Amino acid sequence: MSADRRVDVLVAGLGPGGCAAALAAHAQGLGTLAVEARGPQGTRAQLILVRPGAQAALRQLGLPDITEGRRTTTIRQVENRLRAALTAAVTAAGAAPPPPQSPHFSLCWRTSVAALDVGNDHVQVTLRDETTGALRHLQARHLIDATGGRLEALGRPPREAAGPSHWVITAEYTQPPWFEGIVGVRDRSTQELCLLFPTWGRRGVIAYLDALPGPGGDGLLLAQRFEAIAASLGLGPPLHPATAVDVFQRTLRQPSSDRVVPIGDAVGTVDVLTGNGASTAMEDAVQAVQAVAAAQRAGTAAAEAALTRMANEQVFARHRRAIGRGRLILAVRPVLERAWPAATLPHVGRDDVGPPPLLWPAVRLVFGRRPQAL
Repeated sequence: MSADRRVDVLVAGLGPGGCAAALAAHAQGLGTLAVEARGPQGTRAQLILVRPGAQAALRQLGLPDITEGRRTTTIRQVENRLRAALTAAVTAAGAAPPPPQSPHFSLCWRTSVAALDVGNDHVQVTLRDETTGALRHLQARHLIDATGGRLEALGRPPREAAGPSHWVITAEYTQPPWFEGIVGVRDRSTQELCLLFPTWGRRGVIAYLDALPGPGGDGLLLAQRFEAIAASLGLGPPLHPATAVDVFQRTLRQPSSDRVVPIGDAVGTVDVLTGNGASTAMEDAVQAVQAVAAAQRAGTAAAEAALTRMANEQVFARHRRAIGRGRLILAVRPVLERAWPAATLPHVGRDDVGPPPLLWPAVRLVFGRRPQAL
């Protein structure tokens, strides 16, 4: 085990929210370590809607429009662009004068949080190298939890059930689409909904299988069903293996009250059907880090604690509003689902899929305007 090291902020988890948090902490001049249990390349194919609030938050960090003029993109694309920005920032920090002129900024892939102990003036953290199993200790004044709830296994307050569970299976394919716009098909008997989206430049297809919300469900069986549908439609081999996501609505009972500031799914699950969970996480991240920076510069322990509580309360409140929008989508799903063409899954042909006549009015109702093409 290595000796203790001290940083101002430890960012745990480098999805879109964690990347934004690490970049914001560096921009605020805080000594920052960012860790991610996975490798550096994003693989998730879920579509996301990058809301204006998230675009504005990223502009504060000096980033260009990561969707290149589109509001819709994939988590994989956003993660890869943000991770490239992180790598560039780490390289620039390494070439700068040594501390205190330039706060330390570093990045560790395949590194997870193995243990943590939250004190009055710091968080004691044990990090694990997922490749070698080596452990090292770290002290951080604040920890930004962007792990999606994985720190619950280490004793952090658990998120509680806040809505029904349902499974979504998704994958990205590299064969160009044969269709225009967005198409789909539903199975009347199971109320499953299969949706197909063209990727940017019509280079490929992103496919979804959305199961009816309710108790139970088997992700493995649904993934096999999804693969059979993809084969019937001739989508070809996926760019990455299909991902099964249990979209179980969870949320914290109350805001965090200590030096661990949860953001994104660590606060609560924003349903993937809204497409804006990553947007919410990025907005959470920039807001949280700005508040943490103000807390660390407060001058007194009491003021730092008060500002940290305020940071947690602000993120909690705005994230709960996003969760409410997710519940609304689930509530109207049975109505929206009936608009799609019907067929018996998994035996479906390309002639069976198509767009519903009410697609874009529904999108405008939910999101405020028709998103641009991928």
